Amino acid sequence: MTFSLCDPGTQNRILWNVGSQVGPKRPLNKKQIWAVRFFLDREQRT
Repeated sequence: MTFSLCDPGTQNRILWNVGSQVGPKRPLNKKQIWAVRFFLDREQRT
């Protein structure tokens, strides 16, 4: 369902995701991967 261009209630509406990046996220780098592994090892979780 879309909004009508003639509806005065939608004229000044700000989008909830304005300014956010759209698309796939970048992969984790090695430092981040080792940080996750260290945290899981410290909590004794696999």
